[in-house]
Amino acid sequence: MSIPSSCKVLVIGGGIVGLTAAAFLAKHGVDTVLVERRPSPSKRLRAKFFYPRTIELYRSLGIEPKITTPPGTLSEAAIVHSLTGDEIRRWTLPAVGESAASPCVASSIKQQDLECVVRDTAERLGAHIHFAHALTALEQHEDGATATIKAAGGTETLLYADFVIGCDGSKSMVRDLLGIGTVGLGDLVHSTSITIRCNIREALRGRPLSFAWVQQPDISGFMSWSTDLTSVVLSIEYDPINPADIARFTPENCHALAARCLGLPSQQIEVVDIHSWCLSSWYAESFRKGRIFLAGDAIHSTPPLGGFGANTGIHDAHNLALKLVSVIQHNAPKSLLDLYEAERAPVVQMVVAQATARLTQRSNVQLPLEALQPVLDEDMISMGYRYPILPHGGIIPNPIVVHPRDLHAEPGTRAPHIWLHQAGVRLSSLDLFGESLVLLAGNNAESWCRAAETSCRLHGLPVQCLAVGRDLQDPESAFPAAYGISDTGAVLVRADGFVIWKAVRTGIFRHEDLLKILRSAHEAC
Repeated sequence: MSIPSSCKVLVIGGGIVGLTAAAFLAKHGVDTVLVERRPSPSKRLRAKFFYPRTIELYRSLGIEPKITTPPGTLSEAAIVHSLTGDEIRRWTLPAVGESAASPCVASSIKQQDLECVVRDTAERLGAHIHFAHALTALEQHEDGATATIKAAGGTETLLYADFVIGCDGSKSMVRDLLGIGTVGLGDLVHSTSITIRCNIREALRGRPLSFAWVQQPDISGFMSWSTDLTSVVLSIEYDPINPADIARFTPENCHALAARCLGLPSQQIEVVDIHSWCLSSWYAESFRKGRIFLAGDAIHSTPPLGGFGANTGIHDAHNLALKLVSVIQHNAPKSLLDLYEAERAPVVQMVVAQATARLTQRSNVQLPLEALQPVLDEDMISMGYRYPILPHGGIIPNPIVVHPRDLHAEPGTRAPHIWLHQAGVRLSSLDLFGESLVLLAGNNAESWCRAAETSCRLHGLPVQCLAVGRDLQDPESAFPAAYGISDTGAVLVRADGFVIWKAVRTGIFRHEDLLKILRSAHEAC
């Protein structure tokens, strides 16, 4: 299929963030084109731990069963002398197993496999995915942008798009073309990654390890492996200003280093790739310029500890995609797009700081005193962040994160998960969101909810009104406490599952008040 001459949204970059953006845009009928310079997805072992909140987002695409790994799979980590040798310490990874906070569990699927599922989903929903096509130029206009796309064979195409999303990684060409700089600590640790083909099933001895740190007198390394236990990536730190340290990463030495860290005979090991990289800590000065946006690693670089990088990028893509859907498909004002950075920037800065704080626990890297901070719970970081929802859009919530168990549908927070029944089918409250504004009302607010629904319809405001007792059954009577309302209360939730307004009791609200709130909500969701 050839590159079209125009589209509504052009996505640059075919990693997990770009594919996720394309899938959510296509789900809502937005004409989307994605281009990726590589001929196929990267085969390097990258992220392989995805938090429950991330799986919730993919659940709304209907692909949760395809990407969920069995409970307990690769659920632990350890510090070892070698993979077959003595353990110094072992612990269970956070956010694994079932939780009352989410209908989903964390998944240990490797990123390459997740990308294949998301790509297939995006294409099935109508997105045009073009690998082996590179962006070579990008010119912005008042009403869109023109991209020059070069195919692997050399053919160039001019593509006009109303909006562009740069999901092209930490060395983002789009970010550079926009002249957007970065803020933060920058490069922190230099490492060489050695990709190894080797079956490590016996070396693990039945331990459900996901990764391990290696501590030897002359080696500080980190090992991670594929879920089928046949591929390992060993990253070893080195001093970039010490020529002797750099010189030790010859193919022969890398083979020997791999054997030492795995604790396996060298004949069982095949080194298939060696490359250097730098662990860094920064975020972009801005997330957009005009109609061109950035997401994922193009706007943040996090140390891998905690596994927040890919998860955060997926959340970026979801937030931005649904805002573009509102503008393109539902005539929301373009000022809505200003909220992308207003909402995501504080979260991104928090995540970068938390990943960096974890680095100090596992490395000898010296950080400035101002960069040191307490390490927060992973559930807080992945599910408990808060947005500055209107009418307080200019005020960053303090604290920016709260543990999900302490959240009760406060505006700016993710709507809580509880189990409900609808037409005899058990579902999560989160399954109600994704298409439009949803007004959830208590079991004694049915008449108020019905009147509100009628008023909204007369004024052409898109909202789905659902009353407990009329449209939904709450067999455990969990809704009032979870959402922090009385039986006459109501909560307004936007398509991405974040609460935008709450009334503990609706009796004091006139329908004119609700219409005013809904008009404001239409501009902020």
